[in-house]
Amino acid sequence: MKKNSFLCLCLSVSLAFSPALTAYGALGPGEAMQSIPEGVSEEVWNRLNDQTIEFDEVSNLVRYFNPDLKAGLASGLASVDGVQKVYDEMRIHVKDLNNQAKNLRDSGGADSVSGMVEYMTLTQTAKAYSKMADEMKPNVTKAKKAINAGSDRVVKNLTAAVNQMMIGYNSAQANRSLLQKLLEANTAAYEAQKLRFQQAMATEADVLAAEKEVLSARSSLTQLENTIDSLGRMLGVMTGYSADSMPQIGQIPQSDLAVFSSLDLEGDTQKAIGNNYNLIDLRRAKSDRTTTGIETKEAEVSQATQEVTIRMQSLYQAVMQAKAAYEASGTSYEKAVLINGKSERAFQLGMMSRVDYLQSQMALLQAEGTKQSAYNSLYQAYDTYQWAINGIIQPSE
Repeated sequence: MKKNSFLCLCLSVSLAFSPALTAYGALGPGEAMQSIPEGVSEEVWNRLNDQTIEFDEVSNLVRYFNPDLKAGLASGLASVDGVQKVYDEMRIHVKDLNNQAKNLRDSGGADSVSGMVEYMTLTQTAKAYSKMADEMKPNVTKAKKAINAGSDRVVKNLTAAVNQMMIGYNSAQANRSLLQKLLEANTAAYEAQKLRFQQAMATEADVLAAEKEVLSARSSLTQLENTIDSLGRMLGVMTGYSADSMPQIGQIPQSDLAVFSSLDLEGDTQKAIGNNYNLIDLRRAKSDRTTTGIETKEAEVSQATQEVTIRMQSLYQAVMQAKAAYEASGTSYEKAVLINGKSERAFQLGMMSRVDYLQSQMALLQAEGTKQSAYNSLYQAYDTYQWAINGIIQPSE
């Protein structure tokens, strides 16, 4: 599949939602006057109707503006065809991304710095969207039951999915500066090789190799920018904006490490057991009132309760591991800042070439990007843990 295949995926998402957008697009955020819903303050409503999607607004944006949810509630029937199509397209796209990464690695294209960046971008994007698809799959079969159980359950599922998209969007944004600096560094190296060639100090092959690095970096940057644009449009559609709108996407909340360290696994597990929608369904399910039927139901509830307990332990460990990784990335970033400071002084004194200086800056940006990605992974693990407490347990990888 071509590198703009993700853009094609997002266009298919827009088409999948087009019936709802046609009927309800005029009532998207900020696009039409409508009465403030009961229980919502004017201040909150005004924030929801601006052109920015903030993380803490997602739940209300989904509740009041998501076109599929509005259409489903209006008709009393939720259509899952669009979600199934998105899921199928995601799976195809994940396979294509993994194939691209494998071909790049097998051909030796990942041996260079820019090639490795492209390889990592492909594999990480494939992993992110594989996770998103896995999270979406169970919701496809549960969508109709969720509508019957009440809109709150649907809102939670959709909000959890949009949260994951926002984290993916911010992760992609964090890598943009690195790729821009990589392109700048490779361009400078290319210009330097052309000058050396004119002075008979480099071969034509050296110049062509440097040019190849420039083209590879530019291709990686273009692919990433397409991903950012596509994710932004998907987020807009999921939160009720029209298909051609481009709302601003807010940052992931920055929380103190104490927030992640203060989790109460035992207490949170009990809350998760009480709130879990699957367990609620099992507890409410009717037995045939026979001894066997009652015992079967009790066994199913017991097994499901144990599964929730085990899953909560796994999610807790994921948060702790991500926290440790984030702390380590912070240490590496601090070292990179010190090294870059030395490079700054050396460059100003004329003791370092521009190419080497740009490479030093790229190393700093890479450390900064690694730190931001580590935080995003930490917040993603924390957000998944919090959703589990609130009854939405997402599938494990």
